Amino acid sequence: MKISFEKKILLGFIVNLLVVIASGWVFISRLDKQRDQTNDSVLNWIELSLFVLSIVLLTIVYFIIKAQLRAKNISQNLLLENKQLLQSIIDNTSNPIFIKKINGEYLLVNKQFGSLFQIPNEEIIGKTDHDFLPKEVADVYRNSDLEVAKALRELKTEETIQQSDGPHTYIAVKFPLYDSIGRIYAIGGISTDISERKKLEDSFKAADKFFNMSLDIMVIASKDKFIKVNPATSKILGYSEEELLSKPFLEFTVPDDIDVTKKEVAKLQSGVSTINFENRYICKDGSIKWLSWSTYPDPSTGLLYAIASDITAKKEIEDSLVVADKFFNMSNNLLVVSKGEHFIKINPAFTKTLGYTQEDMNTIKFTELTYPEDKKIADEVLAKLLKGDEIVNFEYRVRCKDGTYKWLDWHSTIDIQQGIVYSVARDITDKVKDEQSLKIVNSFFEMSFDAFFVEKGNKIIKINPSFTKILGYNQNDLEKISLLDLLHPDYVKIVSERREKRLKGEPVEADVIFPLLCKDGSYKWTESVIATDVKAGMIYAVLRDISQKKIDEEKLNNYTQKLKDDEQQIQSIFDGAPDPVVVIDSGSNVLRWNPKAESVFGWKTSEIIGKPLYEFIIPTQHRESHKKGMEHFLTTGEGAIINKTYEIEAVNKAGTEFPVSISVSPIKLGEKYLFVGFVRDITESKKAVDELYENEEKLRLILENISEGVIVANADRKVVMANYMANEIFGIEEDDKISSNLTDHFELYFPDEKTVFPSQKLPMERALDGEETNDVEVVLWNPVAQQKRRVLISGRPLVDQDNNVVAAVVTIKDISKYKQMEEELKETELKYRKLIGFRKGGDTVT
Repeated sequence: MKISFEKKILLGFIVNLLVVIASGWVFISRLDKQRDQTNDSVLNWIELSLFVLSIVLLTIVYFIIKAQLRAKNISQNLLLENKQLLQSIIDNTSNPIFIKKINGEYLLVNKQFGSLFQIPNEEIIGKTDHDFLPKEVADVYRNSDLEVAKALRELKTEETIQQSDGPHTYIAVKFPLYDSIGRIYAIGGISTDISERKKLEDSFKAADKFFNMSLDIMVIASKDKFIKVNPATSKILGYSEEELLSKPFLEFTVPDDIDVTKKEVAKLQSGVSTINFENRYICKDGSIKWLSWSTYPDPSTGLLYAIASDITAKKEIEDSLVVADKFFNMSNNLLVVSKGEHFIKINPAFTKTLGYTQEDMNTIKFTELTYPEDKKIADEVLAKLLKGDEIVNFEYRVRCKDGTYKWLDWHSTIDIQQGIVYSVARDITDKVKDEQSLKIVNSFFEMSFDAFFVEKGNKIIKINPSFTKILGYNQNDLEKISLLDLLHPDYVKIVSERREKRLKGEPVEADVIFPLLCKDGSYKWTESVIATDVKAGMIYAVLRDISQKKIDEEKLNNYTQKLKDDEQQIQSIFDGAPDPVVVIDSGSNVLRWNPKAESVFGWKTSEIIGKPLYEFIIPTQHRESHKKGMEHFLTTGEGAIINKTYEIEAVNKAGTEFPVSISVSPIKLGEKYLFVGFVRDITESKKAVDELYENEEKLRLILENISEGVIVANADRKVVMANYMANEIFGIEEDDKISSNLTDHFELYFPDEKTVFPSQKLPMERALDGEETNDVEVVLWNPVAQQKRRVLISGRPLVDQDNNVVAAVVTIKDISKYKQMEEELKETELKYRKLIGFRKGGDTVT
């Protein structure tokens, strides 16, 4: 049975007390004169024995106390060393650390805590927050301390502290400290500066708002799948966000566009940006939409950042214009567009009929081709056209390139706002020669592609085949209905009023466009040219189906409006960009300058627009290289900073130079280039990197001076760092030659030194699996050095922001000396036991 130090002292005291009592009894016995003096010799021996026994016991107690005091001194020295080591570690960490009593008095602080409040550490120890902080701040800290004391657990709070460079945000972790009997006696705290992280979080939130508000498609993608899409993507394509993220984006691409899309993705993977790449996507409802992509690759992450506009309507209009241009070139009629005195566009039929090419008509006035006798009539017709009237069946003779004349029948209309005249002409030379008057008119009436009708008394008395083809009615159908029955209700009143004016010979507005009811119940928009025979009370009209034209105009208007809206959105994004964005032309003249550029460089937009950029923000020593770089790019298409992030010095309005990172993307518009520059002030980043290097050096200094071996292994189980003590334990100087598996260097045993310790239970393996371990005692036997060590091994996993284990930190504390001291102490204790008459188990030695 093991006897404590206190019990040993008590037992020695009791024995010595008994010896003293026995000695006293002997002494008192000698005072009795009537005693039996024959026993004096026995009493003398007893007294002598008691004296010797007392001396022996006092000697034993002396050596026990001396051994305990020596052990106590060793413990105190070790405690002092640990305290100094603890102070060194916390002073060299970047986080402010403190320990204070329950009543608020500071017991321990590190250098960072003192520098946080600009107060020497010695002035903080023994004082409370109210002694050196404003009352309202001290009250807040005191209340949070009391909360920890009440809750008896760790609490985290977010605190803002005003410092010389502005307010800083800290995450403060406070926790209770307990004494040996489990009572709370102090409050500990560690604070972490998260100011930069808060700024990044605010920037990410703002960017995310723009991301979700955009009417264009915005996506973040890997090389084959969407990783994040904005609401506009689902709205335009019809798929839910889950559907878009669950499949490779090529599955949404029209099969014919997959190969070209793959090539574009491969180009992006090489780091080249994409501007206005077009392909087709299949919507959820089965429809096809054209998308125009602008994509920026991030080589460091392999991610693609892309914006796409829906250009389906634009494509449809372009296709319609292509079709219209084909009909223009295929028509057998002479189709011309004129402005001023020249035909600015003619179709092949015009060249075939009259012999003139477009180059000829660029230099010839069309009035010069009119037959002299017809010139007066042609001038009158042109004058009416310029007033907005439409001319039907105007005939006059035109000179051919070979000098002959041909009769042409014209139908013209004018766009008053643009001053452009659109005309259709047919060669009626042979008809004029072969037939006269009514016969020619009737033939043209029946052959016309436009709808002709004659109206009298509000009844349509004659129509041509094109009328039936366009509206569906035959002549018998029209005998039962009036002209007004064909009109849309919204146009009955205005057409009736105009009809009455025409029959009275009064002038009427030239705009005759209205919807007519078809036989199938639908409505078609028509454009009419009308002539009136006032005497006969008859109206002659030519109708043209312009339904498709109205649809095209509406699409064009919608597309124009969308372009305006897109420009506004781009301007909003440009103005709201968190970093300076600058647009210059090939002469380095500033075209755009956003608000962030104003705040960073100090130049207002009005001061810099239209002026050379290098005169304002490029330091004098770099201006010539900027000009040469621009000339080199315009000549070769290559540039050192094009589509790359480049660090350089910039200068602000005050003349202060500071580091920036810049990325320049060229945009080619026709034969000209624009350059978009994205600039970021990296002054703080540079400072943070310098501080990081300094902190890394401090950390290495701490690790090298700590008494425990420390090794760090990455997720691939490769040792990436080891301190001096770890090198000594392993007997290896090169960190990369140390294996994370201790069995590669040692034979492992449990503390009994017989049972083999399994390698999968080692703290390194458990830490890489995400488990935390403390003070696992293991015996290391080095078969090469024939050396044995007893060690305590602890392991901690290091995780990233997604809670994935990226590395493990393992500490190895050599306790061989302590174990040896423990064995020596046990041996000493056994000797003491024998000296005072006790053997193991508490039995008395006789």
